[in-house]
Amino acid sequence: MFRRAACLLLMLVFSPGFAADSAPAPIEAGNVAVDYRNGIYFADLSLQVAVPPALAIEVLTDFDHMAAFVPNLLSSRVVSRDGNIYRIAQQGKASFGPFSFAFESERRIELHPDGRLISQALSGSTKYMRSELAVQGSAGGTSLNYHIEMVPERWLPSSFGTSFMRHELAEQFSALAREMERRHKNRRAP
Repeated sequence: MFRRAACLLLMLVFSPGFAADSAPAPIEAGNVAVDYRNGIYFADLSLQVAVPPALAIEVLTDFDHMAAFVPNLLSSRVVSRDGNIYRIAQQGKASFGPFSFAFESERRIELHPDGRLISQALSGSTKYMRSELAVQGSAGGTSLNYHIEMVPERWLPSSFGTSFMRHELAEQFSALAREMERRHKNRRAP
């Protein structure tokens, strides 16, 4: 039994992606509040990242490169941009335990002068999706406060859907925070 556990540990340590994710996740699934009411999923999370707000916004709007640092994205691109209004298209595959779901979305995202990103689904794997992400400077760097309301295209049992959404949001925001921290560290390095 010890040998089997040691082999499993070695496989995890040397598997692709483990080293990149070896730093502790900035947000755990348990820190994402998800609720399901009348067919709509609601979720909220808050996160502190030790980077300037401008750098956080840079990462959050780097849609053309987002698939390189957000694990469940296979492709991400800006379809059009008019000032601070983006139209983006993304495709990916979300996994949770033994389940995985392909998804796609086209969204309109508006960056407001006060640091809020308002996103609305135009088409894709949701019947309805609207989110707001507030990016604010704080003593520790940047505070991110996120709220989303979503109706999936496919019905999911609410108990599974809430757990799945908690997992996905924690994974996505942890990846975004790691990319912010990576860029900040690279810019401070001599």
